[in-house]
Amino acid sequence: MNCYSRLDDVKAELQGGGSGTSNDTVLLRGIERVSRAIEETLNGRHFYSRQGTLVLPEVDRTRFNTPEGCQLWIEHDVISITTLKRDDDGDFVYETTLTTPTDYWTWPYNKLTHEPIARLDLVSTTWPTSRRRVELVSKIGYSEETQAAGTIAAAMVDTTGTSITMAGSHGLSAGDTIIIDSEQMDVSVVATNTLTVTRGINGTTAATHLVNAPVSRRRFPREIEQACVMQTVRFFREIQTGYGGSIGNSDFAGYSFSSMYPAIRDLLRPYRRERSRVA
Repeated sequence: MNCYSRLDDVKAELQGGGSGTSNDTVLLRGIERVSRAIEETLNGRHFYSRQGTLVLPEVDRTRFNTPEGCQLWIEHDVISITTLKRDDDGDFVYETTLTTPTDYWTWPYNKLTHEPIARLDLVSTTWPTSRRRVELVSKIGYSEETQAAGTIAAAMVDTTGTSITMAGSHGLSAGDTIIIDSEQMDVSVVATNTLTVTRGINGTTAATHLVNAPVSRRRFPREIEQACVMQTVRFFREIQTGYGGSIGNSDFAGYSFSSMYPAIRDLLRPYRRERSRVA
C-alpha cells in the first residue's frame, strides 16, 4: 500500500509486456517495493499522509536563534498542524499550547499548496533549551494532493467490508490510495466498478459512508509518480530475464540494473531530504 504509481500506468509503460492480469500481483508487489526504495533513496521522505505526534527538537542542532527570531526546524515533513504544545518545566507534560499567528509562524511563509512545513518561527518567546520539550501533533508527509474520482454507488454500512461499488467512469486503478470522507483506503483490485480495498490505512479510522459519497484519490509529485513507474518497469524486466543484471529486451537497449537509471535519479534529486537541515 501507499504506492507512488498505479498498476494501469505501469502496464501502459510496459507496452504489452505485462498486459492481461496474470502479472498483476507481481507488478503490484514491485510498485510497493519501488515506492519504499524511493523513500530510502530520499533519506526517509514519504509522500503519503498520516496523523502523528512528533516530540521536538530531535537533536539540539535543529534549534537555533537568528536575527529574525527563534527557529525550530522539523526533521520530518509536516502537512498541517493540529496542536503545538511546550513543556515549560521539564516534566514531559506539555502544558502550554501555542497558536498561530499569535505565538508562532510556519515556514515557508508563502508555502505552495502542495509543499510541506519545514520550520516553526516563534513570535514572542523562545524554544526550550533541551530536547523533547515541544510536542507537535500533525499530519506528517510531504503533501496531500487529491483528485476527484467519482462517487460510491452503494452505501458502506459497516467498518469491516472490503468491497466498494463505484458509480461508472471512476478511472481508479489497483495501487491507488483513495479517500472517502476522512478514511483512507488502499485499492488492491479493480473489477469494472467493484473495488477491493484495505480499510482505514495511514492512521485513519474505518467508518460507514453514505451512498453517493464522493471519492478522491491521492496524487503525488509528478516526478515521483514517473520515477516509480520507470523503476517498476525495469524491476519487472529484470524478473523476466531471470535477474541476469541486464535487460533482455531491445526496447530498453540493454541497460544494466546494477544502479538506478540516471533519468530516474534526476527525477528524484530535487526531493532528497537532508537528514539534518542545520549545518
